Amino acid sequence: MLDLFARVLLAAVFLAAFAGKVRSRQGFAEFRDSLAALVPLPARFLAVAVLAGEAVAVVLLAVPGTRLGYGVAVALLVVFCGGISLAMVGRKAVRCKCFGAGGDVLGIRHLVRNGALIAVAAVGAFVPAPDSWEEPLTLITIAVVLLAVVVALHVLFTYGLVVRVRELQENAGPQRESNLPRPGMVVKPFSVVDTDGVAFTEADLDGPVQVGFFSVGCGPCRTLTDALLEDPPAARFVSFVDGDPGDPEATARLVEKVSGLGRVAVVGTDDPVLSAFEVMAYPTLLYTHGGVVTASGIKLADFAGVPAPVA
Repeated sequence: MLDLFARVLLAAVFLAAFAGKVRSRQGFAEFRDSLAALVPLPARFLAVAVLAGEAVAVVLLAVPGTRLGYGVAVALLVVFCGGISLAMVGRKAVRCKCFGAGGDVLGIRHLVRNGALIAVAAVGAFVPAPDSWEEPLTLITIAVVLLAVVVALHVLFTYGLVVRVRELQENAGPQRESNLPRPGMVVKPFSVVDTDGVAFTEADLDGPVQVGFFSVGCGPCRTLTDALLEDPPAARFVSFVDGDPGDPEATARLVEKVSGLGRVAVVGTDDPVLSAFEVMAYPTLLYTHGGVVTASGIKLADFAGVPAPVA
């Protein structure tokens, strides 16, 4: 009975973790970014490796009579504990993205949780397996557990569906679109200092320039910046990042990410540069030429059929 309990509990945890990371682009992106903040290794490769490990663990734990599932589960949990320890020792405010988007800052309670799961795996690995999986009590237990897992998956799916609907409403709502700067608008005078300590003003918008406004913790911003990095703009690009004073490491990660596109300046929530461009929401992407907005949008699809500025 203990073997069955351990298998079901561990499989449910790893299945929920796997589903949480893949149910949305934001969930996977936040998990990938959390890995990038912990170790200096290719974050996407590590994220995919963890997902593969969790999937393998679930499959092996579902196979009666084999202990390989416990071994994979313990290996993953030990690695997770190592990552949490790195964050704590390095005093990095990295949030737990084990179950996708959201999560608290990694700390001692996450170590305790993983330690408890390792203990469950150890108990399940060393207790004798049932003599027969066809015993009445075992069959009833399996039926109850499977029902509980189905209900949990249904709740998880419903939650993911609600999150996705909210994302679509946020990205495509008419109110959001009405807040965009209109083509033909002349950018007002402004002055900021970029991350290299060099002043940037409206005079630097001579010729074709693409301008992006991004914010820390903004899911659509991650999607847009990923798309831009996959297909880098041909024109000059300037990023204005709305930093989070309470999470400087997240701000630094976003700045480092968009620095691959061009110049970067960190601004505040009420910075005058937002009024100069009439930006009211994040993300906002603008095509400009000679200080005049020629196109605007919140995703690359908004620019379909619009020629991109070319330096």
